[in-house]
Parts: sequence; C-alpha cells; structure tokens
Amino acid sequence: MIMKDSLEDLSALADAVSEHDVDELLGLLSTREVRITLAYLYDHPNATVDELAAAITGSVAAEDGRIGGESEYERAYIYLHHSVLPRLQDHGLIGFDPVDGTVEEVDVPPAVYDVLGVGE
Repeated sequence: MIMKDSLEDLSALADAVSEHDVDELLGLLSTREVRITLAYLYDHPNATVDELAAAITGSVAAEDGRIGGESEYERAYIYLHHSVLPRLQDHGLIGFDPVDGTVEEVDVPPAVYDVLGVGE
C-alpha cells in the first residue's frame, strides 16, 4: 500500500511539473535545505534570505538536538543565495531577487507540497 501511494504522489508530481523532468525535480527535492526552504515558504510566501537561513539553521540544529551557531547561519545563507534559491527559480517554483535578498513569488504546485508532507 505504501508503494502505491508513493507512485500516486510521483504521478501527481510529474503531471504538476510538466515542463521539467520529474527526476530532475526529485533530485532537487533530495536536498535537505531545499525541503526546509519550501516548507518555510508554504507558510511565509514572502520571505527574505535571512529568514530562510535562520529557518534552515534552526531546523538542522533541532534535528541534531542542539542550537545552531552563527557560522552555520552564514553557511546556510551563502548556500541559499548561490545554490538553493537560484535552482528553485530555474525550476519556476519561486521568484528570487538576489539584489534585495527576497523571495516574492512562490508558485509551488500542491503536488510538491504533498510529496514533502507539508500542509497535512
């Protein structure tokens, strides 16, 4: 039964992102920072890189049972700015302004959130 549900989720995902290869999107979603970013944007569709870096730092630290530090925040900020957000923008999931450091347009199909288990 679990496999069937997973296949249905992937089918819905493939239908939702027709202009991109589902394997490429799944590769993108395999990155923890991408998943945390999308989950944060579900509730906060107008966000800053600062807010997203704080969310990633806190989430990763919480998974490890500790408090995140400034160096982890800085790494998350740089990774977001130079990798995560441009890749999400390339996939048409967000609008990212690197000069202002803002995410203003979020166009994530519900099927992506379903795969991530966000909003349940």
